[in-house]
Amino acid sequence: MNVYFLVEGKTERKIYPQWINYLAPELQRVKTPSDVNKNNYFLISGNGYPSILDFLVDSVEDINNLACFDYLVLAIDTDDQSANEKVAEIELFIKENNIHLGQCQLKIIPQTVCMETWFLANRKIYTRVPPNAECAFYSQHYDVSKHDPELMKKPENRIETTANFHHNYLKMMLKIKNISYSKANPAEVGQLHYIDELKKRLKSDPESLRTMNHLFGFFEHVQQNI
Repeated sequence: MNVYFLVEGKTERKIYPQWINYLAPELQRVKTPSDVNKNNYFLISGNGYPSILDFLVDSVEDINNLACFDYLVLAIDTDDQSANEKVAEIELFIKENNIHLGQCQLKIIPQTVCMETWFLANRKIYTRVPPNAECAFYSQHYDVSKHDPELMKKPENRIETTANFHHNYLKMMLKIKNISYSKANPAEVGQLHYIDELKKRLKSDPESLRTMNHLFGFFEHVQQNI
């Protein structure tokens, strides 16, 4: 099985290879699509939205020319849209631009709200006794250890986007644990111990984090069919 990953931004470009290494270890990364042989994957970042849509057009052209990929995985933030709205938007773009994938299957992974939202699902990083007022503000607004991070809205008086609020929440929680985080250096959340905590959350709280569960389910499918 061969998989082409088109991911949204900096964080995904660094984290997806780490996650694939643990969740679908039989897949080996190649540097270019033309290097694909058997049980390989190629990964490229679309450098954000909406430029990822231009990358989608080019990616489909590569895939159709090579005819060696089984899946094209498009991982994209939903931001302030629902997962269904984002998927519908992508499907409309594909239809309006007359994009056809041939034998390769398209798998759209909407990241609700953003990838940092998923990282908040690790219950071990949540601090139940906030050490300062800033941390207390986040935890009192929304307890991500009890409630689905994908459903968390930003406070009405905040001018930042919901995605930025989730990002800042994550940074605060990790900082209290003496872990630094940035989109350019998100290494900790790609480690096996972190992934294991996310898997535990999905198992204990199966009605939450539906889009992350969708991605993890895809990796299980890949492993079972290699």
